Amino acid sequence: MIEFIVRARSAPVAADRFLEAIGTGVGVEYLADIVRHAIFVSQGHRKNTKATLVLEKSQFYSRVVELDGSILGSLPDLHERALLQVISDALRAAASLEKNESVCDGRGIKVTAMSFEHLVKSRAEEQLVYVLDTSGQDIRSEQLPEDVVFVMTDHTPMPKNTYKSMARQGVRKLSLGPIMLHAAQCVTIIHNELDRQP
Repeated sequence: MIEFIVRARSAPVAADRFLEAIGTGVGVEYLADIVRHAIFVSQGHRKNTKATLVLEKSQFYSRVVELDGSILGSLPDLHERALLQVISDALRAAASLEKNESVCDGRGIKVTAMSFEHLVKSRAEEQLVYVLDTSGQDIRSEQLPEDVVFVMTDHTPMPKNTYKSMARQGVRKLSLGPIMLHAAQCVTIIHNELDRQP
């Protein structure tokens, strides 16, 4: 399975506040684009892909929102507001979660109360994990496996100490080129590279 983990440091975990944040500069709108580019294709969706959003603006625990193409049910629409509403609905169902607890809604969207650091560490113990960085190994020089994780942020830069922590866990830096791109653009490029691999 291909997984895109997106760290959204300013995105609220409370359902109502998440929707209220649209258009306020915290970047929740980017998350809809990322999900659309990660999961959906013309006339369907990618069953081998998971979009994992880590929302961190919380007094207690971050929320990991997983949209898994292999189990995802039908969504009413794919425009920005509809996708953000789907995420908000999943957050509402997860409002009372304690640390490391999970809940899955009727559409197959799973929410876990877990930190970004713990999520990446758990993935790195089982799979090859890359973090996007312009100083990393060029994607075109890598033979990417079918089971792989790509870590990125929304519009908020990753703290430098996070890179050091991930490097200690075996996470490798991967570059998509010399220009810093939007996360949704990165997802599309990665999918294209994987689609073209023999």
